[in-house]
Amino acid sequence: MRQITLLTFLLFIVVQTFGQDLKQTALDQYNKQDFEAAAKAYQQYLKENEGDSLDWYNLAVSSARISDHVEALDYFKEAKKRNFPPAFISFGMAKSYAALKEETKMIEVLNEGADNGLNAIALLKNDPAFEAYQSSIGFIEVLKKIEQNAYPCLRNPNYRHFDFWIGEWDVLVNGRKVGDNSITMAKGGCAIHENYITAGNYAGQSINFFDPIDKKWHQHWVGSGGDVYNYLETKREAGLLQFESKFMGPTGNISLSRLTFTLKDDGTVRQLFEGSTDEGKTWTPSFDGLYRKKK
Repeated sequence: MRQITLLTFLLFIVVQTFGQDLKQTALDQYNKQDFEAAAKAYQQYLKENEGDSLDWYNLAVSSARISDHVEALDYFKEAKKRNFPPAFISFGMAKSYAALKEETKMIEVLNEGADNGLNAIALLKNDPAFEAYQSSIGFIEVLKKIEQNAYPCLRNPNYRHFDFWIGEWDVLVNGRKVGDNSITMAKGGCAIHENYITAGNYAGQSINFFDPIDKKWHQHWVGSGGDVYNYLETKREAGLLQFESKFMGPTGNISLSRLTFTLKDDGTVRQLFEGSTDEGKTWTPSFDGLYRKKK
Protein backbone atom coordinates (compact mmCIF):
# COMPACT_ATOMS: atom_id res chain seq x y z
CA MET A 1 0.00 0.00 0.00
CA ARG A 2 2.83 2.37 0.90
CA GLN A 3 4.51 1.61 -2.45
CA ILE A 4 1.31 2.49 -4.35
CA THR A 5 0.98 5.74 -2.41
CA LEU A 6 4.61 6.63 -3.13
CA LEU A 7 4.21 5.87 -6.85
CA THR A 8 1.08 8.02 -6.99
CA PHE A 9 2.92 10.87 -5.33
CA LEU A 10 5.89 10.57 -7.68
CA LEU A 11 3.58 10.48 -10.68
CA PHE A 12 1.88 13.61 -9.43
CA ILE A 13 5.24 15.38 -9.15
CA VAL A 14 6.20 14.35 -12.69
CA VAL A 15 2.89 15.58 -14.09
CA GLN A 16 3.20 18.87 -12.24
CA THR A 17 6.78 19.40 -13.42
CA PHE A 18 5.88 18.56 -17.02
CA GLY A 19 2.96 20.97 -16.87
CA GLN A 20 5.12 23.81 -15.57
CA ASP A 21 7.76 23.11 -18.20
CA LEU A 22 5.09 23.20 -20.90
CA LYS A 23 3.71 26.46 -19.55
CA GLN A 24 7.18 28.03 -19.61
CA THR A 25 7.73 26.75 -23.14
CA ALA A 26 4.46 28.36 -24.23
CA LEU A 27 5.43 31.65 -22.62
CA ASP A 28 8.89 31.56 -24.22
CA GLN A 29 7.36 31.00 -27.66
CA TYR A 30 4.87 33.80 -27.02
CA ASN A 31 7.63 36.23 -26.07
CA LYS A 32 9.52 35.24 -29.21
CA GLN A 33 6.33 36.00 -31.18
CA ASP A 34 6.25 32.47 -32.57
CA PHE A 35 2.51 32.51 -32.13
CA GLU A 36 1.77 29.24 -33.91
CA ALA A 37 4.10 27.33 -31.57
CA ALA A 38 2.82 29.30 -28.57
CA ALA A 39 -0.80 28.47 -29.41
CA LYS A 40 -0.04 24.75 -29.66
CA ALA A 41 1.89 24.76 -26.38
CA TYR A 42 -0.80 26.69 -24.52
CA GLN A 43 -3.52 24.41 -25.90
CA GLN A 44 -1.62 21.34 -24.74
CA TYR A 45 -0.95 22.86 -21.32
CA LEU A 46 -4.52 24.00 -20.78
CA LYS A 47 -5.96 20.58 -21.67
CA GLU A 48 -4.44 19.22 -18.47
CA ASN A 49 -4.34 22.37 -16.33
CA GLU A 50 -6.89 25.01 -15.45
CA GLY A 51 -4.40 27.78 -16.14
CA ASP A 52 -4.58 31.38 -15.02
CA SER A 53 -6.01 34.39 -16.83
CA LEU A 54 -2.69 35.25 -18.46
CA ASP A 55 -2.39 31.75 -19.96
CA TRP A 56 -5.80 32.07 -21.58
CA TYR A 57 -5.13 35.62 -22.72
CA ASN A 58 -1.81 34.68 -24.30
CA LEU A 59 -3.50 31.76 -26.04
CA ALA A 60 -6.20 34.11 -27.32
CA VAL A 61 -3.66 36.60 -28.66
CA SER A 62 -1.60 33.81 -30.23
CA SER A 63 -4.66 32.39 -31.93
CA ALA A 64 -5.68 35.81 -33.22
CA ARG A 65 -2.20 36.43 -34.58
CA ILE A 66 -2.43 33.26 -36.68
CA SER A 67 -5.95 34.26 -37.80
CA ASP A 68 -7.82 31.65 -35.74
CA HIS A 69 -10.27 34.35 -34.70
CA VAL A 70 -13.24 32.16 -33.75
CA GLU A 71 -11.04 30.21 -31.33
CA ALA A 72 -9.43 33.43 -30.14
CA LEU A 73 -12.81 34.83 -29.12
CA ASP A 74 -13.52 31.76 -26.99
CA TYR A 75 -10.12 32.04 -25.34
CA PHE A 76 -10.60 35.75 -24.62
CA LYS A 77 -13.86 34.86 -22.90
CA GLU A 78 -12.07 32.27 -20.77
CA ALA A 79 -9.48 34.89 -19.78
CA LYS A 80 -12.31 37.27 -18.93
CA LYS A 81 -13.94 34.66 -16.64
CA ARG A 82 -10.63 34.53 -14.76
CA ASN A 83 -10.63 38.32 -14.29
CA PHE A 84 -8.02 39.36 -16.83
CA PRO A 85 -8.21 43.20 -17.16
CA PRO A 86 -11.42 43.82 -19.15
CA ALA A 87 -10.01 46.67 -21.25
CA PHE A 88 -7.39 44.31 -22.76
CA ILE A 89 -10.05 41.67 -23.36
CA SER A 90 -12.32 44.12 -25.15
CA PHE A 91 -9.54 45.37 -27.41
CA GLY A 92 -8.47 41.84 -28.34
CA MET A 93 -12.01 40.68 -29.01
CA ALA A 94 -12.71 43.80 -31.07
CA LYS A 95 -9.77 42.99 -33.36
CA SER A 96 -11.05 39.47 -33.92
CA TYR A 97 -14.60 40.67 -34.57
CA ALA A 98 -13.19 43.23 -36.99
CA ALA A 99 -11.31 40.51 -38.84
CA LEU A 100 -14.51 38.44 -38.99
CA LYS A 101 -16.38 41.52 -40.30
CA GLU A 102 -18.81 41.43 -37.37
CA GLU A 103 -19.04 45.19 -36.90
CA THR A 104 -21.96 45.20 -34.46
CA LYS A 105 -20.19 42.87 -32.02
CA MET A 106 -16.93 44.77 -32.51
CA ILE A 107 -18.55 48.05 -31.47
CA GLU A 108 -20.37 46.32 -28.61
CA VAL A 109 -17.15 45.03 -27.03
CA LEU A 110 -15.39 48.37 -27.61
CA ASN A 111 -18.20 50.14 -25.77
CA GLU A 112 -17.82 47.65 -22.95
CA GLY A 113 -14.10 48.32 -22.98
CA ALA A 114 -14.65 52.07 -22.89
CA ASP A 115 -16.84 51.62 -19.82
CA ASN A 116 -13.97 49.68 -18.22
CA GLY A 117 -11.26 52.22 -18.95
CA LEU A 118 -10.06 51.25 -22.44
CA ASN A 119 -7.88 54.16 -23.61
CA ALA A 120 -5.99 52.75 -26.63
CA ILE A 121 -7.11 55.57 -28.91
CA ALA A 122 -3.92 55.63 -31.02
CA LEU A 123 -4.05 51.88 -31.64
CA LEU A 124 -7.69 52.03 -32.65
CA LYS A 125 -6.99 54.84 -35.09
CA ASN A 126 -3.84 53.31 -36.58
CA ASP A 127 -4.14 49.53 -36.32
CA PRO A 128 -4.81 48.08 -39.79
CA ALA A 129 -7.41 45.76 -38.24
CA PHE A 130 -9.76 48.73 -37.84
CA GLU A 131 -8.94 50.53 -41.08
CA ALA A 132 -12.20 49.53 -42.78
CA TYR A 133 -14.28 50.98 -39.92
CA GLN A 134 -12.77 54.46 -39.55
CA SER A 135 -15.77 56.11 -41.28
CA SER A 136 -18.38 54.01 -39.46
CA ILE A 137 -20.67 56.17 -37.31
CA GLY A 138 -20.75 53.58 -34.53
CA PHE A 139 -16.96 53.29 -34.55
CA ILE A 140 -16.52 57.06 -34.52
CA GLU A 141 -18.85 57.38 -31.55
CA VAL A 142 -17.07 54.73 -29.50
CA LEU A 143 -13.72 56.34 -30.35
CA LYS A 144 -14.96 59.52 -28.68
CA LYS A 145 -15.60 57.60 -25.45
CA ILE A 146 -12.20 55.94 -25.60
CA GLU A 147 -10.48 59.25 -26.33
CA GLN A 148 -12.05 60.69 -23.19
CA ASN A 149 -10.48 57.82 -21.21
CA ALA A 150 -7.10 58.53 -22.79
CA TYR A 151 -7.34 62.29 -22.30
CA PRO A 152 -9.64 63.06 -19.35
CA CYS A 153 -8.70 66.76 -19.37
CA LEU A 154 -10.57 67.21 -22.66
CA ARG A 155 -13.96 66.72 -20.99
CA ASN A 156 -13.22 68.45 -17.68
CA PRO A 157 -14.53 72.06 -17.74
CA ASN A 158 -11.84 73.21 -15.30
CA TYR A 159 -9.16 72.41 -17.89
CA ARG A 160 -11.14 74.01 -20.70
CA HIS A 161 -11.67 77.40 -19.06
CA PHE A 162 -8.68 79.05 -20.76
CA ASP A 163 -9.42 77.73 -24.25
CA PHE A 164 -10.54 81.19 -25.32
CA TRP A 165 -6.84 82.15 -25.46
CA ILE A 166 -5.88 79.34 -27.85
CA GLY A 167 -5.00 80.53 -31.35
CA GLU A 168 -2.52 82.37 -33.54
CA TRP A 169 -2.57 86.05 -32.59
CA ASP A 170 -1.31 89.49 -33.53
CA VAL A 171 -0.64 91.41 -30.32
CA LEU A 172 -1.56 95.10 -30.49
CA VAL A 173 -1.06 98.07 -28.18
CA ASN A 174 -3.04 101.20 -29.06
CA GLY A 175 -3.72 99.69 -32.49
CA ARG A 176 -0.04 99.06 -33.27
CA LYS A 177 1.33 95.55 -33.60
CA VAL A 178 4.01 94.77 -31.03
CA GLY A 179 4.34 91.01 -31.28
CA ASP A 180 3.08 87.61 -32.36
CA ASN A 181 1.79 84.98 -29.96
CA SER A 182 1.12 81.32 -30.67
CA ILE A 183 -1.11 79.69 -28.04
CA THR A 184 -1.50 75.94 -28.46
CA MET A 185 -3.11 73.11 -26.54
CA ALA A 186 -0.79 70.31 -25.44
CA LYS A 187 -1.74 66.80 -26.49
CA GLY A 188 -4.46 65.58 -24.18
CA GLY A 189 -5.60 69.08 -23.29
CA CYS A 190 -4.03 69.25 -19.82
CA ALA A 191 -1.80 72.24 -20.59
CA ILE A 192 -1.65 75.31 -22.82
CA HIS A 193 1.65 76.51 -24.30
CA GLU A 194 2.53 80.10 -25.16
CA ASN A 195 5.30 81.16 -27.53
CA TYR A 196 5.62 84.97 -27.76
CA ILE A 197 8.01 86.85 -30.04
CA THR A 198 8.52 90.53 -30.83
CA ALA A 199 10.24 92.34 -33.68
CA GLY A 200 12.97 93.32 -31.21
CA ASN A 201 15.12 91.24 -28.88
CA TYR A 202 12.45 90.11 -26.46
CA ALA A 203 10.65 86.76 -26.54
CA GLY A 204 9.22 84.37 -23.99
CA GLN A 205 7.27 81.23 -23.30
CA SER A 206 4.80 80.02 -20.74
CA ILE A 207 3.01 76.86 -19.73
CA ASN A 208 -0.50 77.23 -18.35
CA PHE A 209 -2.42 74.52 -16.52
CA PHE A 210 -5.12 73.76 -13.98
CA ASP A 211 -3.79 72.10 -10.83
CA PRO A 212 -6.31 69.60 -9.39
CA ILE A 213 -4.73 69.86 -5.92
CA ASP A 214 -5.23 73.57 -5.28
CA LYS A 215 -7.96 73.80 -7.97
CA LYS A 216 -6.38 76.89 -9.49
CA TRP A 217 -4.86 77.85 -12.80
CA HIS A 218 -1.10 78.43 -12.93
CA GLN A 219 1.08 80.19 -15.47
CA HIS A 220 4.86 79.77 -15.43
CA TRP A 221 6.55 82.32 -17.67
CA VAL A 222 10.21 82.68 -18.61
CA GLY A 223 11.32 85.59 -20.77
CA SER A 224 14.47 86.01 -22.83
CA GLY A 225 15.56 88.84 -20.55
CA GLY A 226 15.74 86.51 -17.54
CA ASP A 227 12.35 87.56 -16.17
CA VAL A 228 10.45 84.79 -14.40
CA TYR A 229 6.84 84.82 -13.24
CA ASN A 230 5.00 82.08 -11.37
CA TYR A 231 1.44 83.25 -11.69
CA LEU A 232 -1.38 81.81 -9.59
CA GLU A 233 -5.07 82.25 -10.32
CA THR A 234 -6.85 84.88 -8.21
CA LYS A 235 -10.09 85.22 -10.16
CA ARG A 236 -11.94 83.04 -12.65
CA GLU A 237 -15.19 83.80 -14.43
CA ALA A 238 -16.64 82.94 -17.82
CA GLY A 239 -14.35 84.59 -20.37
CA LEU A 240 -11.98 85.90 -17.68
CA LEU A 241 -8.90 84.58 -15.92
CA GLN A 242 -6.71 86.59 -13.56
CA PHE A 243 -3.34 85.73 -12.00
CA GLU A 244 -0.88 87.24 -9.55
CA SER A 245 2.85 86.61 -9.16
CA LYS A 246 5.85 87.98 -7.34
CA PHE A 247 8.39 89.55 -9.67
CA MET A 248 12.05 90.43 -9.25
CA GLY A 249 13.08 93.56 -11.10
CA PRO A 250 16.50 94.28 -12.69
CA THR A 251 17.80 95.83 -9.45
CA GLY A 252 16.65 92.92 -7.29
CA ASN A 253 13.55 94.62 -5.93
CA ILE A 254 10.54 92.33 -5.52
CA SER A 255 7.06 93.54 -6.40
CA LEU A 256 3.71 92.06 -7.41
CA SER A 257 2.42 91.52 -10.93
CA ARG A 258 -1.24 91.02 -11.81
CA LEU A 259 -2.20 89.54 -15.19
CA THR A 260 -5.79 89.56 -16.45
CA PHE A 261 -7.16 87.94 -19.62
CA THR A 262 -10.62 88.99 -20.80
CA LEU A 263 -12.50 87.59 -23.78
CA LYS A 264 -14.32 90.35 -25.66
CA ASP A 265 -17.56 90.05 -27.63
CA ASP A 266 -15.75 90.34 -30.98
CA GLY A 267 -13.48 87.36 -30.22
CA THR A 268 -10.42 89.43 -29.34
CA VAL A 269 -8.72 88.98 -25.98
CA ARG A 270 -7.48 91.76 -23.72
CA GLN A 271 -4.26 91.08 -21.78
CA LEU A 272 -3.68 93.56 -18.98
CA PHE A 273 -0.51 93.64 -16.87
CA GLU A 274 -0.52 95.66 -13.64
CA GLY A 275 2.17 96.13 -11.01
CA SER A 276 2.06 96.83 -7.29
CA THR A 277 4.85 97.91 -4.95
CA ASP A 278 2.67 98.07 -1.83
CA GLU A 279 1.69 94.39 -1.58
CA GLY A 280 -1.41 94.76 -3.71
CA LYS A 281 -2.99 97.81 -2.10
CA THR A 282 -2.74 99.77 -5.33
CA TRP A 283 -2.09 98.69 -8.92
CA THR A 284 -0.54 100.52 -11.88
CA PRO A 285 -1.08 99.33 -15.49
CA SER A 286 2.17 98.39 -17.25
CA PHE A 287 0.94 96.72 -20.44
CA ASP A 288 -2.53 96.77 -22.02
CA GLY A 289 -2.54 94.54 -25.10
CA LEU A 290 -5.19 93.30 -27.48
CA TYR A 291 -5.00 89.87 -29.07
CA ARG A 292 -6.50 89.70 -32.57
CA LYS A 293 -6.68 86.41 -34.49
CA LYS A 294 -4.39 86.25 -37.50
CA LYS A 295 -6.13 86.19 -40.86
